[in-house]
Amino acid sequence: MAAGTDVIKFLTQKIVKYLDEPKGVRKERRISKKNEREPLLTYLFGVVPMGLGLAFRKKRRK
Repeated sequence: MAAGTDVIKFLTQKIVKYLDEPKGVRKERRISKKNEREPLLTYLFGVVPMGLGLAFRKKRRK
């Protein structure tokens, strides 16, 4: 049972720390995290759609 109480203690500390931060700091962190994410197609299907898109773009330009 010690492991269960440790998990609850850890989660409680994380929640309290999160709630003590000012709202502006949380919002900035959320926005920066959102900007760092990969594009949706790359995230879902890997590099293949991105590679196909680049190949077709090159064909259109020529």
